[in-house]
Amino acid sequence: MLSFFKKRFIQILLTLFCAASFCGCDIIQEALEEGSGSTDPNSEDFRPRFVVGVFSIVQYPRATELEREIQSLDGQTITINTNQNFSSKNLRDARVVPRPGNPEICDLQFKLDRRGKVLWQLLAGSHMNEPVVLAVDSRYTARFIPELPADEESDWVTLRVGIDHYTARGIAKYAKKNYTYYNPNTKSWFE
Repeated sequence: MLSFFKKRFIQILLTLFCAASFCGCDIIQEALEEGSGSTDPNSEDFRPRFVVGVFSIVQYPRATELEREIQSLDGQTITINTNQNFSSKNLRDARVVPRPGNPEICDLQFKLDRRGKVLWQLLAGSHMNEPVVLAVDSRYTARFIPELPADEESDWVTLRVGIDHYTARGIAKYAKKNYTYYNPNTKSWFE
């Protein structure tokens, strides 16, 4: 009788494990990330997550210290310039924009601070009609062509990146906290 319950218990555990492995990887990963570190960006224990970086693609690599090879999602390697053109330091907020007809693929909108607007204008001007790389947590995420905002007074820019919903939601969720972390209130340093 006891062996029947043991077998049944093991079957249930295996079923739950398989279901979690195949269906809920994003949920499990998100739960694990939530459990580590502080959620207050002003805390010493805060660990930034979904940190964004935009990098230039090097067409003709020369193997200098400023170049690094990264692997794209299709298995090919791309050489990027390690100097970031844009980062989470200038990203005040982010929004997820589901693509019409395919809500599983998302684009992003970034709200930029004043320095971020200037950096974005330089990025869009110098990379007109040529792709750049969006990296999240130092991993290749997408290629896109940077566009200037439709309204010059707007703080929001659109990135047509076509990324998965989990990554897009993570960027949007942590954008404000990362901005606060990278731009601390210096007034509190002297209290």
